[in-house]
Amino acid sequence: AVVSTQSTGLFLTGLSGLCFAFASLFVKLTGHEVPVSLIILPRSLLQLLTALALNAIIWRQPLLAPSTPPPADNPCSRYLNTAVLVVFGVLGFLVIFGIYISFQSIPLGEATVILSTCPLFVAFFERVWLRTRIPISTLAAGMVCIVGVLLLTHSRTEKQETRHLTGYFLITIATALQAITFVLVRYLGVHFVVPVFYLGLTNSLLAGAACVPLLLRPDPLIPGMSLTQGIWLLLVSFFAVAGSFLLNIGLQHGQATLVSLVRNVDIVAAYTFDTLIFDHTFSALSVIGGLLVVLATVGSGLVDLLMIEDRESDRYCKLDMEQSTRALVTSENDENG
Repeated sequence: AVVSTQSTGLFLTGLSGLCFAFASLFVKLTGHEVPVSLIILPRSLLQLLTALALNAIIWRQPLLAPSTPPPADNPCSRYLNTAVLVVFGVLGFLVIFGIYISFQSIPLGEATVILSTCPLFVAFFERVWLRTRIPISTLAAGMVCIVGVLLLTHSRTEKQETRHLTGYFLITIATALQAITFVLVRYLGVHFVVPVFYLGLTNSLLAGAACVPLLLRPDPLIPGMSLTQGIWLLLVSFFAVAGSFLLNIGLQHGQATLVSLVRNVDIVAAYTFDTLIFDHTFSALSVIGGLLVVLATVGSGLVDLLMIEDRESDRYCKLDMEQSTRALVTSENDENG
């Protein structure tokens, strides 16, 4: 049963990676003339409505005032309220905004590789906020990732193209902010549908407010959009929301470390899209840099997985020894009795 549950989690996570890859593809296909806020709005509304519907049918969690108590050692226990979740939603909006601008500015493969460094940012913020120890493997992976990202961006920075530099900067900032949201969700102690709901709610409000000036212009943008661009927007919404729910459900079924490794399937898909659809040719430095980042993050995850298995093995050995000792003591007491 455990193996079956683990396999289900990994399958759902791999499927979510493909969904996110297709979402990034359709973001890029919409073109630079479509504002990012207009791309985010339908996605956020769909996410909000889906969360409300599924929660009403399946999970039945309190959304506006979550009452699930956090763990006793949770540093957020005093701040578990609507305000914290709204802040989480605002950070999520900034993350999506930065990621989508980057998708329109730099190759999808390179942007996705930089996003894959998120677990390393998570380890750093957990160290700063929760005073947890950062494993040596994570520190080593971080150094390799820095070298990989520098190689990844080298060919672009040589050209000094402002759009490319902005894209790399925003995707890096978005990755760091995404790590903060992951740490918040991990320690808030609520069902995953609660942050998903708040992300959809705050993003709908913020993206909607940003779209108002577009409608008030003398030449409103939306009526001028082509049918094809409208289809791309709908597909972005569908795949992004599907990926979000599949990833969260996968995390409920699979081990987090394995899930994060399988999630990297979107990197392969993104490079495939760049090559087959956008005719992008990657330099040798770019390919080497991308491989370094992927190997570093995957290697760090595998080391963490082995450490977890060792701890679990030690724990079971101690339990077996304790049970054997108790059985031996009981046996001796019976004989003496």
